[in-house]
Amino acid sequence: MTENNRRDTLICNRIRRWYGLLIKHWRLATAMVGCMFVGVGAFAAWQTVIEHTNHTEFCITCHVMRDTVYQDYLKSSHYKNKFGVHVGCPDCHVPIYSWIDEAMEKVGTVGELYAFFFRGIDNAEAFEPERAKLAKHTWAKFEATNARECRHCHDYANMIAEEQKPSARVSHADAAKTNRNCVQCHKGITHRLPAEEKSAAPANDSFDVD
Repeated sequence: MTENNRRDTLICNRIRRWYGLLIKHWRLATAMVGCMFVGVGAFAAWQTVIEHTNHTEFCITCHVMRDTVYQDYLKSSHYKNKFGVHVGCPDCHVPIYSWIDEAMEKVGTVGELYAFFFRGIDNAEAFEPERAKLAKHTWAKFEATNARECRHCHDYANMIAEEQKPSARVSHADAAKTNRNCVQCHKGITHRLPAEEKSAAPANDSFDVD
């Protein structure tokens, strides 16, 4: 028997062995293939949902949000500024660098649906009494990650201090020494402060950011 024949025979034997195992355990093989397709399909569906909901346009399909915090946002420098840099809702409110945190944040929005349908927070008038509570909850999340989403765009190391206005230059230099997170100073930049927070805000809480 030639070397080629021996090799062909070995390959055929292996094929027969695998075929035999497949026939013997066809239920297991079918289940494994089925699970693979279900898994891929579920992942694709999840990614489609994530992509569809990661747009400001989707966020404001909720008229409560459209009539309240979105109106604040339209007046902010995150929406329009002299640099032409645009930041949308997901850029700040959807965690980045961690798909687990992103998934948990998306699942957590079920609470907003519950508030809308069962707690009566379904209009701007009902939302306003809840503004302070919701703002504090959001600030706490930013502080827990050391303003991770803010720092995706804003970083002390990349700031050109000489080009900043005096108040911003001093404040950022001081904040950089202790790695202070953005939200500790910049509350009320994009969404207006709740009434009870305004009296406690710094006299110049914008720090001449432009």
